[in-house]
Amino acid sequence: MSTSGYRSFRLYGYPSFGLILILLFFLINPYERSIHSWRQFSFLDFLFVDVLLTMSYAALLFETGIQLTLRLNKKLPWERKIMTRFVVQFLLHISLISITLIPIFQIELPSKFSADQLLFRQIIIFSFIFSLLATAVFAAEHFFHKWKDNQLETSVMRQHATQAQLDALKLQLDPHFLFNNLSTLASLIPDNPALSVDYVIKLSSIYRYMLTNRPQNTISVKAELEFIHAYLFLYQTRYGEAIQINFSNIEELSDKGIAPLTLQLLIENAIKHNSFSADHPLTIDIFSTDDQWIVVKNNKSLKLTREPGSQLGLKNIRERYLLLGDGVPVINNTADYFEVRIPLLLNHKPRPLNLKSSI
Repeated sequence: MSTSGYRSFRLYGYPSFGLILILLFFLINPYERSIHSWRQFSFLDFLFVDVLLTMSYAALLFETGIQLTLRLNKKLPWERKIMTRFVVQFLLHISLISITLIPIFQIELPSKFSADQLLFRQIIIFSFIFSLLATAVFAAEHFFHKWKDNQLETSVMRQHATQAQLDALKLQLDPHFLFNNLSTLASLIPDNPALSVDYVIKLSSIYRYMLTNRPQNTISVKAELEFIHAYLFLYQTRYGEAIQINFSNIEELSDKGIAPLTLQLLIENAIKHNSFSADHPLTIDIFSTDDQWIVVKNNKSLKLTREPGSQLGLKNIRERYLLLGDGVPVINNTADYFEVRIPLLLNHKPRPLNLKSSI
């Protein structure tokens, strides 16, 4: 129990338990004994005996338990030997209460207060029972808070693990992408210096986008599309009319979100696994449906040999969306086309990014 919890317990628990004690003493004592005593009480007598003393006894009972708990937590933690700690705390608790009560019952009080040996034995028995219960409550309280702390720690560790997996997945980029583009750039420089300059600018903007959005788990569809236009410039410079990209129903998705590099991975997947030429181009359609999905669809003309790293892009996307917990992609693979439906992330907070200004 926290310090604030003990404060509330002292404020409300002591008076409540004191009233319960008054009721218990009334119920366990003979009717004639209780009524005979109460008839002789004045209001001040009642206030002193039945209220002040019972409240003091309640405070003594639980305050000693609290103080013992705080001190024994440092000297003899529950985790070390729970049974030893339980027995030690209980014996110390009942001993402290008994040592405190014995001198009080040596005080001579008027007979109307019924402060005799019967009352003394009743209080000692109550002390024994409630000390046992209090020790059990403090033990249960300690392990309950320990369990809550462990649950919180486990939750935090899971969040860190999930974030680490997301970060690792976001960093997965086919190294052949850079090598192929550097080769293309090398061939452009002698023949078309102006185009090679644009090529370098677009390539740098792509890597700037990747570095800028590395910490982000989601990005606006608008920012992702701006990145894709720069990305497609590289491929269309390299392949010309052999690759055709069509966008439709995308403008209204500017306030929606998507996992960064999702479209890039899908386009790269289509280019990697299909053969194409100017006469038989690879056509990739990117569009939205029902304001809930963004779809990437391409015609199929599979290569005869399967390239290394096949399916890694799709696995990357699927795992990222599983970790984000906002739905999973749906794949439709037919004889004529390959389609991936990506769920839009409705809880995305758009972040301003304008690649056009740097291109």
